[in-house]
Amino acid sequence: MENTELILIRHGETVWNTQLRMQGSLDSDLSAKGKEQIQALGKWMKNVPFDHLYCSDAPRARKTAEAITCFSGHNLIIDQRLREKNLGIFEGLTSEEAREKHPESFQLFKTAGANYAIDQGESTQQLQDRALEAIEEIRLSHPQQVVLLVTHGGVVRVIMKHVLGLPVDAPTRFIISNTGMFRVVWKEKWIVAEMGAVPHLEKINNVSKLA
Repeated sequence: MENTELILIRHGETVWNTQLRMQGSLDSDLSAKGKEQIQALGKWMKNVPFDHLYCSDAPRARKTAEAITCFSGHNLIIDQRLREKNLGIFEGLTSEEAREKHPESFQLFKTAGANYAIDQGESTQQLQDRALEAIEEIRLSHPQQVVLLVTHGGVVRVIMKHVLGLPVDAPTRFIISNTGMFRVVWKEKWIVAEMGAVPHLEKINNVSKLA
């Protein structure tokens, strides 16, 4: 291994994901499908060589990471900087509920740009700053190694936009599936090696199509 490689993995599907509720720093149980996803992920990753496993402290991410460690035997390193964006007053609400309860704040949330900090929450720029700080520290701590990061859709989004050279508030034109894997490799800068791969879900998805 000549270069540090990061594999970013979004947590398994949660009940709130299915209800289109904004989770942020709050948490929701994994759905039945989410539990299937993380078991499939864990089994798949036992055949993927890696050196370290970092994880957000949110229970949905920890459960996803633990599904990997039960096969791999790696120690789990918790890093709060890998948390989802703090969505403040919107957490637990659907977009429609947030619009109805907090119309002015919701309008700003949608239009004011990356530096707008949600009431009792944080801005997208703050999310990106802490996420990039985390991966830079991880890169320096683990040169020429493969590191897994089990995290959240928002964290994956802002890291991948940075790597792709996109503004943080540019439209997201890539899919971040639950347990989707994104690989970046350090070659004097981060280079995208893979985006949104879900090979471990092929059997689950095939069964769903037949059901």
